Amino acid sequence: MHHRRLCHGICVGTAIVCDDGNVCTDDSCDPATGCVYTNDDSNSCSDNNACTTDACVEGVCVGTAIVCDDGNVCTDDSCDPATGCVYTNDDTNLCSDNNACTTDACVAGICVGTAIVCDDGYVCTDDSCNPATGCVYTNDDTNICSDNNACTIRRLRHGDLRRHGNRLRRRQRLHR
Repeated sequence: MHHRRLCHGICVGTAIVCDDGNVCTDDSCDPATGCVYTNDDSNSCSDNNACTTDACVEGVCVGTAIVCDDGNVCTDDSCDPATGCVYTNDDTNLCSDNNACTTDACVAGICVGTAIVCDDGYVCTDDSCNPATGCVYTNDDTNICSDNNACTIRRLRHGDLRRHGNRLRRRQRLHR
C-alpha cells in the first residue's frame, strides 16, 4: 500500500479573522468552537449623530438624545445631527432681567433692560422706582404746586399758604 504524506507530516492551518464589525463586542476565536463574539458594554461607540450620547448596551450601540439648552431665553436651541447643538439668537423671545424698573427685550441674544420713567403727573408726589416692585409715588407736601387758577389759594409747602394773582403775598414760615 502506498501512503501519501499530506502536509509533509505537519498540518498547517491559516488563522481566521473573527470580526463581526460590531464595536460593542469583543471578538475572539475558541479553538474548539471557532469565532466568539462577547457583548462588552464598556466599549465606546458612535452612531455618527452629534445629537446623541452613545453607549454600548447588550452588544448594540445605543444613542440617547442630548438636551441643547444654553440657559439663555434670548436664543432658540436646537440640534443639528452633523454639528451638534445650535443656539440661534431670537429677538422675538420674551425675557426679564428681574428688575421692575426696566422694560426688557432680547437684543442680539442678550436680555437688555431699558429704564422706565416713573411719572404719575402729580407734582405733589415724589416719583421713584423700586427694582423689586416698580414705580413708587410718595406724597410730599413740601413740593411746590399750582392749580393754574389765580383765584385760589394753594398749598406750596406744608403749613404755608400763598395767594395767586397780581398781589402775590408770601407768608413767612413760623416754624424754624
